[in-house]
Amino acid sequence: MTFKQVVRFTNDAGALEKILRLLQSLSQIFAVYASTAEEAKTFWLLRRQFALGRRYLRFFKFLDSFSKAFGSFYASVGVKGVLEVGKWSCLGAYLFLESLTILDTMGVWPSPWAEACLVEGNKFWFYSLVCSILLGVLQLSSGSGEVEGKSSDKTKGKRQGVQVQKKEMNGVRRRMVADCFDLFLPGFVTGWLVTTHAFVGFAGAVSTILTSKDIWDRLQN
Repeated sequence: MTFKQVVRFTNDAGALEKILRLLQSLSQIFAVYASTAEEAKTFWLLRRQFALGRRYLRFFKFLDSFSKAFGSFYASVGVKGVLEVGKWSCLGAYLFLESLTILDTMGVWPSPWAEACLVEGNKFWFYSLVCSILLGVLQLSSGSGEVEGKSSDKTKGKRQGVQVQKKEMNGVRRRMVADCFDLFLPGFVTGWLVTTHAFVGFAGAVSTILTSKDIWDRLQN
């Protein structure tokens, strides 16, 4: 890791959102285990501010998700197509509903429907994560056979192809683990999964670190 790599990472909008997400998760953990009520109040305030900063960065992110859902509708077929469309359309719905409540979160325009809107949005996020996990299972089941079949070929080109595919499969596994941890975030908000504030913070930190690697690798190419 060099200083230039760190600079490149911290100046990317997606990476900056991940940094704020990690700080948000850590603040939540520190708030739960704070020694005094005043200290806990400070960490909860930090968590809210980091969360608000993330929402500025992804305010129009729902457009990208709906675009990917539209592209998957025409480019993919079968079960894979259904899961991809479900993943991106549900994620887009979550981000759109979240964006509708940003003025309420900022305290500029309090809305009585904002809390219910966020709960419904988290339901869509939960559906999106479930679709993403099932899609990962499908990719692993179809990709593992291809890797095994090609590994018997000793040519240089085929070996490189196997290495690339193994790297892709590792990325799929990493994202699946991150999605499983992420499930606890909307699951906690909706009440569908019984957990604690501390574990939600821990799950958010782990999933953030795992998904940040994809951004890091992309920026180093």
